[in-house]
Amino acid sequence: MRSSLTKLNPVIVIPVYNDRDSVLRLVQQIKAIVDYSIIVIDDGSIDGTGAEDFEDVAYLKHPENRGKGAALKTGLNLAKEAGFDCAITLDADGQHDPHEIHNFISRAQECPGSLVVGMRNLINKDMPFHRKLSNNLTSLMLSLRIARRVRDSQVGYRCYPLNDSRLWESIEDGFMFESAVFFNLAKLNIPLIWQPIPVIYGAEKSHINPIIDTLRFIRTFFRSFKW
Repeated sequence: MRSSLTKLNPVIVIPVYNDRDSVLRLVQQIKAIVDYSIIVIDDGSIDGTGAEDFEDVAYLKHPENRGKGAALKTGLNLAKEAGFDCAITLDADGQHDPHEIHNFISRAQECPGSLVVGMRNLINKDMPFHRKLSNNLTSLMLSLRIARRVRDSQVGYRCYPLNDSRLWESIEDGFMFESAVFFNLAKLNIPLIWQPIPVIYGAEKSHINPIIDTLRFIRTFFRSFKW
């Protein structure tokens, strides 16, 4: 029997800023699991990260640090221009298990054109308290704003459909970009699928400032009423 699943041509997009060791480790892990093309967008790292570190990987570096959202937009635009169908985004800090890539692709095949977003257990004991608080609060506010259940507003593990760049067009260049995508998704009526993923927190240092970035989210929330 012929499978009814849509065959996709995916690419991996990884934004990185000063995480040389962890991103190199992540790239090698991905290569051992899948043979998809990989795009690394270096957002102006000053830790020695460079093109010479990556073999068989498309590498582009911003001249200066512009923010995670800016790096993701660069990567997604490059992926679309290159003719890929979808892009799986992973954070470079090791918090996303590359073994989950197959699950994201399966969900995207089941519902072509959908945005597949990772869903962590936001009350997991391994997640720092301030991350639990901010993520649950922002997820609730987004749910009320777009009239859809947002289960994890801040997770970067996603599979973006690349058919319509309006999904990731945003004035937000920092960490708020990933929350702002939900506003575009609702406006464009794009299907939203949640994919459970494990919570992984190690010794890595987060670039997120819980107070400043929560205030930035509130600003983004009110900005959305003008979009």
